[in-house]
Amino acid sequence: MSTPSALTLEETILAVYCALDDALACAKVECREGKLIPRPGPPPDMDDREVLCVALLQELLGYESDHAFFLWLQNNSALRTAFPNLLSRQKFAERRALLTPLLERLCQAFCVLGGEGLPPFPSSTPIPSTSAASSGRENRSVSAAWPPPAIALP
Repeated sequence: MSTPSALTLEETILAVYCALDDALACAKVECREGKLIPRPGPPPDMDDREVLCVALLQELLGYESDHAFFLWLQNNSALRTAFPNLLSRQKFAERRALLTPLLERLCQAFCVLGGEGLPPFPSSTPIPSTSAASSGRENRSVSAAWPPPAIALP
């Protein structure tokens, strides 16, 4: 029996984005000019799908503090590359709050897609980071090693 391969951080970002895209399709939510919820104004610099993806990553990585998460984001080149138009912490929190009702619908879509009663990304899923120590978070359960042994390809 072979040992399954662990996902890299980049692969995890891609998997989360793809799962989010599938959940949006399942919930019949379309993105128009970067907006998942109709509102006035020009298209946003950071697409609503990217905001949701970053919010899901924050949940998966177990960050309860927006401040700690954004410190980690600023020091993680893979995430900065994947999300070059990242909003400020305050603007991100405001957009995430705007998208909260949609997140609740997407949780139901994740359950449908997973064929289970629970979303495929529970908040207890440990995903270690490569630079958690650089943000001064020594007491977290997130290890400094990537890839995590708990996250494996099916």
